[in-house]
Amino acid sequence: NNNNNNNSNNKSQDKNSNEEASTPQSTSSKNKKKKKKKRQSTGATPNKVVSTPPATIKLPSPPQQPTTTTPNPKIKKRYYQLLRSFNDKVKHTWMDIDEQLLSVLQNILSIRGRVPHEWKVLSQATRYHPATVVEDSPEQGEEFDNDAYNGDDWKSYGHQETSSQSFSHHLQIDDIQLALSHDLEQHEKMLIGLRSLMSNMAECHDALGRIVDNLWQFHFEVENNEGIMNKDESLEHIVTCVTSLYQMLSMELYRKQNMVPMVIDSTKDEILGMNELGKGHDVRTKKSQTLVRECCKSWKRSSSDEELLLSVMKLGES
Repeated sequence: NNNNNNNSNNKSQDKNSNEEASTPQSTSSKNKKKKKKKRQSTGATPNKVVSTPPATIKLPSPPQQPTTTTPNPKIKKRYYQLLRSFNDKVKHTWMDIDEQLLSVLQNILSIRGRVPHEWKVLSQATRYHPATVVEDSPEQGEEFDNDAYNGDDWKSYGHQETSSQSFSHHLQIDDIQLALSHDLEQHEKMLIGLRSLMSNMAECHDALGRIVDNLWQFHFEVENNEGIMNKDESLEHIVTCVTSLYQMLSMELYRKQNMVPMVIDSTKDEILGMNELGKGHDVRTKKSQTLVRECCKSWKRSSSDEELLLSVMKLGES
């Protein structure tokens, strides 16, 4: 019995100790709940414990590429049709006319370099030809022959002979006149060809302008129907490149239309060296040749314009 009483006493003591240990925890939890309610009523936010590590600094993300949508195949086909028609016109018409114009200018320069020499030779040869000295008296013709030759068959045949009578020995007047008339006729043909080729280039420019107008009109129709957000960047690039090339060709046409009248207006007998004295080269003759030579040098387009032309040509091939 005593043992049982002792055990019961021990158990009661353990219960009391457990109750005493649990009461402060319950009171502390109650106090915490009361504090939370007070803070919520007053609007104060409790301090939260940071459990996550500090955020790392993020690098700036690369710029996102604009989202492009796949266009309608029929629309894309129409863009490339207009591009290829523009490129074919430039390649097979514009560039061909441009090369022909440069070739004509080079021929004019060559002819203007020969005409003064031919005129000089003709004017000097006619002075010493027997037919120009005497036509009425055969005796004066015989005296001229005796004075001209003096019995020397090898006269004026030396190396770099500069005798004033050497022209009648080597060249006939008819041959000199034939060469001069041929060069003058060719010079006139070159000027006619220069005018016609420039008109052909202007017509080609008008045809290119119509293609560009059709391209822009179709481009606006696509934007109105499909919307600006659904446009394709590659098709937009086609429109801008074609427009830039057309502007460059317009400036080139304007520059060459100013050069051609200067060449045509410089066609006069005095400028070609065909004056009464037959001196051949004078200041005006050199100015005429220099003018055509400068036109030939500045005829070709610049390197930047050439790069633009080649880039648009390659764009149509892709």
